[in-house]
Amino acid sequence: MSKRILQLCVLGLCLCTATAAFAHLCNDVFQQAKDNLAVKVDIRDGQLRIGKEASFRVYVLNTMDRGIADLQLGVKGEQFDAQVKASPEWRGFPSLRAVREGGKKEYYEVMLRRKPGVPDGHYKIELNLYSEQKKGQSFKTVDLESAAAISALPKSAQVKVDGMAGKEEWGAGPVCTEFCARERKPQKGAFEETVPAQDQSRVRVLCDKDNLYCLFAFQGGEGAAADVAAVHAAASPDARPVVVRMDRRRGSVDCDAGTEGIACKAGDGLVECKIPRKLLGIGDTKTFYLNFTRTVTRGNQKEVTYWRGNEYLLSDPTFYGQFTMPE
Repeated sequence: MSKRILQLCVLGLCLCTATAAFAHLCNDVFQQAKDNLAVKVDIRDGQLRIGKEASFRVYVLNTMDRGIADLQLGVKGEQFDAQVKASPEWRGFPSLRAVREGGKKEYYEVMLRRKPGVPDGHYKIELNLYSEQKKGQSFKTVDLESAAAISALPKSAQVKVDGMAGKEEWGAGPVCTEFCARERKPQKGAFEETVPAQDQSRVRVLCDKDNLYCLFAFQGGEGAAADVAAVHAAASPDARPVVVRMDRRRGSVDCDAGTEGIACKAGDGLVECKIPRKLLGIGDTKTFYLNFTRTVTRGNQKEVTYWRGNEYLLSDPTFYGQFTMPE
């Protein structure tokens, strides 16, 4: 073999290896979808129940760096028959464009009918987003209950905002945990992934007829110039969120709608707050939508962590957690 041919062979091998590595890092749409395809079940009355039949919407939003050519929804549950239809407004179905390419949220209409002889009970129902063209390969699988993300609030709230956070005050409130950050691997062509937050947070939520109460418990954040917890609230999936920000380092409070009536007190690794429901636009609603973020600033670096979703989802309460007041 001549030296020239040998050089070409080596060059070809290097190019093939580099191409394969690049494809593994950024071209695997199925790998990206696990962290970057948002799925949310919309239960408008805040009650996840199925009698003889039930219908609901399954919303999807593509926050990847590319579009998905073929996105189908399958619903699995041995006790039910399912009918799935794509929204009539979904232009280009089954393709789902990425948000950064001008894409938007789309939805499927799902009808579930209980099979004859199946008694009332709690049954697992699985949502599978898959590609029919790729022989059924799955982008993402979630169970219906997790995708609905409904939290029931207790009947009463007796909270004194003093930075003490007694168990008798907060113990009955639903807890929001497992905050995540977005991280891009250092390899060329790598896509953003969702990873557990380095500085974790826990949020408990309570409510009465006048106020929303939130208890933030912080891990980490040592040496931070600013450590800001934020409540994002909306009365419906279609409403514009109102954001309240509380900086536990500086002791400051900021809100899009003004700060009148907000009480905030920092304690040892925690912040208690009381926010008027009216200020948040959820004063007359039995069901409302919440999300939480935390922004830690060290020098010129800011790390934002999210309870649900990522930066693309903060402006759309469809993908928030859903909270319901008792009857």
